[in-house]
Amino acid sequence: MTKKVLKCRFCNEFVDKDTVALNKKIINRNQPKDRMVCITCMAETLECTVEDLRDKIEEYKQEGCTLFG
Repeated sequence: MTKKVLKCRFCNEFVDKDTVALNKKIINRNQPKDRMVCITCMAETLECTVEDLRDKIEEYKQEGCTLFG
C-alpha cells in the first residue's frame, strides 16, 4: 500500500501530518485533502509567522488534541 503525498494547493510544497492537522483545526475540520496548504502559505494567509504556527501545533499537542497524534 502506498501512502499519498499531500501537496500545498498554492505552491505545491509537501504538507506534513502536523500541517494537515493544523489545516483541519484552524481552517476547516472537513478540509478535502486536495485543498490543504503548507505551513508557509498558511502563515501568509493568516498574517502570522511560521514559528507562530509551529508553537500553536505544540500547544495543541500538549492539550491532547486528537488531530495531532
